[in-house]
Amino acid sequence: MSTIDTATVPPIGGTVAPPAALAAGDPDQPAPSRRWLAVAFGVFATILGAMLAVAETGPGALRDPNPIGTHWVNGNPRANEPFLGFDYWPQLWQVVGFGGAAILLGIFGWRSWKSRQMHNGLLVTFAAGGMYFFDPFYNWLGYFPTDPRFLHIPHGTIPFWSDLAPTFEPVFFFPLYMVWLVYPALLTHWIWRRLQARAERRKGPGSWIQRHRLISLLIVCKCVTFAIDLAGFRTGTVTEAFIFSQAPGPLIDGGDTSQAQLLWEPLLFELTMMATCLLFYRDAQGRTPQRRIARRIRSFARFPRTTEFAAAWSIIAIAYVICLIGMGTLRFTGQTDKLAQPWPYEDTQVYDPDGLYEQAGHPGLKRAGDGNWNGTRPTYDGTRP
Repeated sequence: MSTIDTATVPPIGGTVAPPAALAAGDPDQPAPSRRWLAVAFGVFATILGAMLAVAETGPGALRDPNPIGTHWVNGNPRANEPFLGFDYWPQLWQVVGFGGAAILLGIFGWRSWKSRQMHNGLLVTFAAGGMYFFDPFYNWLGYFPTDPRFLHIPHGTIPFWSDLAPTFEPVFFFPLYMVWLVYPALLTHWIWRRLQARAERRKGPGSWIQRHRLISLLIVCKCVTFAIDLAGFRTGTVTEAFIFSQAPGPLIDGGDTSQAQLLWEPLLFELTMMATCLLFYRDAQGRTPQRRIARRIRSFARFPRTTEFAAAWSIIAIAYVICLIGMGTLRFTGQTDKLAQPWPYEDTQVYDPDGLYEQAGHPGLKRAGDGNWNGTRPTYDGTRP
């Protein structure tokens, strides 16, 4: 019979610490309070509300005044017919982003309210949402335009940040980061706990997965997040919610509008998902990595929750910066790229910083975009639509 007390395993929110740590409790737990909860949700609501106040749909300042209009989807000119004949992919994506984040914040917020302590799941969810800060840089480095029908920050509103995006910076990407990073982490821990229990039933407490808890967690996380990230981005490109307008191989459907990275993007962005997964891990003392780091920072004594949040945000941010460095290497080293043809958003100017769409003879008004600083330009592989 397994020695793991499955009754102590929560359905969501992270890995359970060893029994000794659970019995001892966490000596660094701040005094019970709910004031911080109101502040945290207030800051979140303020940021989201400010973006919604200025948000708009449609191409706006980036409109092509003479769109071709190959197909018309809800009054919008598009190069391709909608995937599966469904016209409302942008709306569905936004429901997933806002709805999925609302579930996480609701569950973890309620648990925090009841316990008068910050639930680790809530801290990780807010930290994951904080990765939205890096999103324009990701979109810029990855040649990653998005559908102008998304509710987005208008071009020209925040120079040097949202304007870096090839087309627009969608507002729903803020909550979508919570969904994209936290749900795979929770699934990983669910699978890992069951693998632990199975290994202990078969081989006892000395099994490899029990002796190497962190390594085994990372292996499971690698498998789970690679599959989820690849599937998620593939779904996005076939629905044309977003595209990789130009990209080096290997690719799925290379040269088509729906082309998607088969290797580089899943390997690089997956680092942020793995970092998020680590934030749910607890050591033998019942402490998470962010708690261990926060304890060493002087501000922890006065602002324990803020310091722990900053530590969690920094862990994911470091992984994201590594991802961006890798993507920058692909962009700035003169790779041979395939173009996503045809450009799908015919009412929006074609993002063409390297002149490859012009070289390919693609119709439509072109724009180089902001941050057009490439020293070594990617080259066009010559594929025609």
